[in-house]
Amino acid sequence: MNRQSIDRISHATHSWLGLKLSLFMSFVLATGTFAVISLEIDWLLTPQMRSTEFVEPESVAWGASYDAMRKEYNDYELVGIFRFSDPWYSLQSLATTPWQENVRLWTNPKDGALLGVTSFYSVQRFFRSMHRNLMMPVRIGVPIVTFLAFPLLVSLIAGFIVYKKFWLGLFKFPRFKRKTRVWSGDLHRLIGLWTSWFVALITVTSVWYFIEEIGGNSPPFPQPASQIIDRDLAIPDGFSGADLEIAVENALKELPGLQVRRIIFPSSPGAPILIGGDLSASLVRPRANSVYIDPSNLNVLGSYVGEDLRLHNRISEAADPLHFGYFGGVFSKTIWFLAGLLMTSMAITGVVIYSNRLLARPGTAQRA
Repeated sequence: MNRQSIDRISHATHSWLGLKLSLFMSFVLATGTFAVISLEIDWLLTPQMRSTEFVEPESVAWGASYDAMRKEYNDYELVGIFRFSDPWYSLQSLATTPWQENVRLWTNPKDGALLGVTSFYSVQRFFRSMHRNLMMPVRIGVPIVTFLAFPLLVSLIAGFIVYKKFWLGLFKFPRFKRKTRVWSGDLHRLIGLWTSWFVALITVTSVWYFIEEIGGNSPPFPQPASQIIDRDLAIPDGFSGADLEIAVENALKELPGLQVRRIIFPSSPGAPILIGGDLSASLVRPRANSVYIDPSNLNVLGSYVGEDLRLHNRISEAADPLHFGYFGGVFSKTIWFLAGLLMTSMAITGVVIYSNRLLARPGTAQRA
């Protein structure tokens, strides 16, 4: 097969895959783009989320927050307490009401004062669910969305085969004074060139999500090395905020330098408290560095850190930070949001190109 045939096939592949899927792709990319900044949108819309007390990680009032919530909502089942990486957020706790409604409780990170209760459903949940699984059952929606990565990858490769010496087009601006067919094609190519790195990154992480969804899940994290003391309740009677502070102190002794981001409470009598956060490993979620604590005597049962996880776990942990860009805080999320807007615009120009081609077909005007 000669070079001309390869170019012709690549162009046809890129056009067919990209243009046929451009409308659906535009929707998925748009929801994903706003999912990147959805937490910040929630922060703007939800006064309880906004903290005016900028507290260092080691000074967070975990125990006072626990006591405040237990005093006001003792009949709620507390799932966990979470600290966001940025200091302008309140502490968030997830809980289940006696009538089985999931809610969020907000407390002041400095003194633990209760700031309010909000619904579990939020702007972030809306955009994440819409982007991830189209509001469909996860087992159906996730494979549909993540499967888009394969035609996107093929289209990306075919595009580079078609547009030889692509670097010459990096500063070739669209001819907006020409017909729609011309300037939309120019804009499509220009955006595609500048966002190719982002397209590749999103494609690779989406392929990984697809693999996980069809059965390639990462193995479980290391389990506690010591046995937990038998007890009748998930949380022992009399467990208080002071006990929680001791548990956090013991976790910090076990993993010096740990910046606690999450405390997960046991859901059954045989389960431990799990305290996790940020340590030295890069591109991992807070759960990758964790300490198991026995809620009965507050002893450390075991721990694990991100550097010691299996390769499968490390890849799985890196997927989310890379896909949504939150590994570098607001700075990286801003870059990901802008890149997402450009990538969405590229898909929209694909819709325009495809529409123009349909209208240009013989007989289209007569049928209309």
